[in-house]
Amino acid sequence: MKYIFIIIGLLIISCKTSQKEEIKFTYPPEWEPHEAIWTDFNYERYNSTPDEETRLALIANLSRYVKTKVVFDNDSLMTVGKHRLKELNANLDSIEFIGLPYQSSWMRDPLMFITDGKENKILDFEWSCYGNTEAYGGCEGDFRRILSNTLQGLYGYEKDSTGLFFEGGALEVSSNTILAYKALANQRNPNRSLEEVEQILLEKLGKAQIIWLDEFPAIDQPLFKVDNFIGNGANGHIDVTTRFLNDTTILATIISEKDKDKNALLNHDYRVLQKGLEQLKKAKQPNGHPYHIETIEAPDYSLYDFPWVMTEDLYHGILDEASREKIVVGDSVVWVPALEYANFTITNGVVIASEYWKEGMPQSEKKKDQKLREILEKYFPNQDIVTMDALPINWGGGGVHCRTQQEPKIN
Repeated sequence: MKYIFIIIGLLIISCKTSQKEEIKFTYPPEWEPHEAIWTDFNYERYNSTPDEETRLALIANLSRYVKTKVVFDNDSLMTVGKHRLKELNANLDSIEFIGLPYQSSWMRDPLMFITDGKENKILDFEWSCYGNTEAYGGCEGDFRRILSNTLQGLYGYEKDSTGLFFEGGALEVSSNTILAYKALANQRNPNRSLEEVEQILLEKLGKAQIIWLDEFPAIDQPLFKVDNFIGNGANGHIDVTTRFLNDTTILATIISEKDKDKNALLNHDYRVLQKGLEQLKKAKQPNGHPYHIETIEAPDYSLYDFPWVMTEDLYHGILDEASREKIVVGDSVVWVPALEYANFTITNGVVIASEYWKEGMPQSEKKKDQKLREILEKYFPNQDIVTMDALPINWGGGGVHCRTQQEPKIN
């Protein structure tokens, strides 16, 4: 009889061990609870549009709801920033200021946390300056590696390497699904098949499937876009246009019929976003059911463009070789910001989103702001919806979501 009890005991131990081994690390959807939100207040030597006030407003908004870890690389700038945060009524008790030799300001991209519920790890991707080394100063300095290595030393985070070239803003997730652009995956990883990229992402992010959208809009393309439009962009980040609102609902950006013929850029992106919408309508959840699709109209790009003449300095200083084949010194160009409504941040008790309408603009733009708020209130009824003017950040090539990265709550 005693041998029977021994066998049963061994089986129980074996079962528990097996269960423990089955626990996998995942990248949780953004609506799961957070230990903290990471953001930054670094010195941006490359930013032609001052956005410090907007970034501080974002930090202040975050601090009222969640522990906020602010990475900075310039003591003098941070001293001024702290003073301004007090004036903005930030909750300074919830802010941790972390001085690091880290130059990039788009915290979404170099820092991703995966978790098993008891421990957080840093998911480590390779860095290629958004797939455009020439456009970003030759990709000098691996910002991602500097950040992850420093945090590993300071906080003891373990790193899990993927071997892939990717960024955080290029990956949108629900509990079981990844959304991403096929064009980005292929462009960043030309020596790997899409199937190989997919297998690694599913394993490392702990998901069941990937929905690949073929093309990304030109508004997110760095430097030359279409016609004579230029501007900054992340070169294929899904969080610009397409987000999960829950496990069964996707928010998709479209361009209205009224706006699509106002200029070449709107017309181009209208077609790209319509194609993406059709792909989303055909996509299936892991259980075989279709997704519910909510749509939000993009801001009218033509209200925010800035005419300019291409100078010698700009030509050699910001354009890559491919762009120089399309634009020459003396050409009239139009700068545009990377503005879209889908680039919002979800965290404990709040969703922080962009608003664009200002006095004197068409009422149709105000209705777009209101539509976004209605959607967010519908799908996040237990969270405050805070909107802010993110345009100064948009001129740099991203938005509110790009400036933040969540650290999952652990038990």
